[in-house]
Amino acid sequence: MSRLRVLIPLLIAFLVSSVVLGRGNARTVRLDLAGGDLAKPISVTNKSLLDLSHVYVGQFLGEIVNGVDGQWPRYTVTLVFEPEIPLPDSSRNKQRTYLIHYSLNWQTGEGYVYLPGPSESGYRENAGVIIREGHDGRWHRAEAAWASLLNPYLH
Repeated sequence: MSRLRVLIPLLIAFLVSSVVLGRGNARTVRLDLAGGDLAKPISVTNKSLLDLSHVYVGQFLGEIVNGVDGQWPRYTVTLVFEPEIPLPDSSRNKQRTYLIHYSLNWQTGEGYVYLPGPSESGYRENAGVIIREGHDGRWHRAEAAWASLLNPYLH
């Protein structure tokens, strides 16, 4: 019985840490781009761009802005990721997605990222990955390094 008292808390700690680590250690494997000026959807696997597209870290997001020019092209960017650490639940080992919208000012090369809000398509799936309180449903300036790697694929 005393072994069980030791083993059960250890097992619980292991399972909890696996879930936490698996969630925070996701590896982005691909960006799927559609819309805007693209003739057809494309997939991007540029390692430098993927490294800056970590869903949980959010290195692609800059400061919140009030909005963007409606004349600029709008793209749908789907970040496809998978956990780096396998989780006990085998359904969690499959690839997951996080949807953002991207708008580009061709004159300046500056990009903007929109995170779907609660009543918009993509929000439910995104909320199952991470909720960005105060950021969902808002436009953000894209981080310059991320935008500079993404923009060449949009020509």
